[in-house]
Amino acid sequence: MPDCAISGGTIHYETAGDGFPLILLHGIGSNSRSWRRQFRALSADFKVVAWDAPGYGLSSNPMGKPSMTFYANRLRELLDQLDFDRIHLLGHSMGGVIAQEFYGAYPERIRKLILADTRNRGLPELLEQRLKMIRSMTPAQLAAERAPQLLSRSARKDLVAETISIMSEVRPAGYEFAAAALAEYDTHDILWTLRVPALLIWGAEDEITPLWSEIPRGARLEIIPNAGHLCYAEQPETFNTIVREFLSEDHGS
Repeated sequence: MPDCAISGGTIHYETAGDGFPLILLHGIGSNSRSWRRQFRALSADFKVVAWDAPGYGLSSNPMGKPSMTFYANRLRELLDQLDFDRIHLLGHSMGGVIAQEFYGAYPERIRKLILADTRNRGLPELLEQRLKMIRSMTPAQLAAERAPQLLSRSARKDLVAETISIMSEVRPAGYEFAAAALAEYDTHDILWTLRVPALLIWGAEDEITPLWSEIPRGARLEIIPNAGHLCYAEQPETFNTIVREFLSEDHGS
């Protein structure tokens, strides 16, 4: 699938379908491959694009100081290259943080915003833990230890195996850059000035990212039963139905 030239490198992305653009942003342990169930279901109604974030999948490694602004600006470059003026933006976990940062910097580019199992403030205390793991283990070892924690305890064995496979593709340089960027950010105030329709989706059994104690005014919250942190993979039919219905509603935008 295509590659796109950006500042300092290239972004690889997968795309399917026609219609209004829907951009999918993956988490710190994933890549564009993790969205395959969304491609099948949502490409009938939207032009679905899933990137490999800088340092992930087939994209080049990031350069410069780690920050969420870095990712947001690379996403803007990708959208410019694809000639997308406005988009629906869906981000999971780290991808949700990037989506929030992108909305804060370029609100005019977003028609609707969907955030799944994400945070709105950095956790500096997690940085050393993440760096120690990626430096002391191979990606396959990291995946074998970490991936099962991303799913509910009732997750199917084949999904656990798939999650381990995808996480085994993590590249240390990309993971370390992302971990550093995730340690220092604060998008709380951005979300409390929302001017676009927004949807929050959480897995009811997410033990990685607690549900926010406050929900931004005007945002909708959907909880998916029998799903952990990777709710989009564990309960894809429910997730896709929620997303499709939200994006198809007339919000006057």
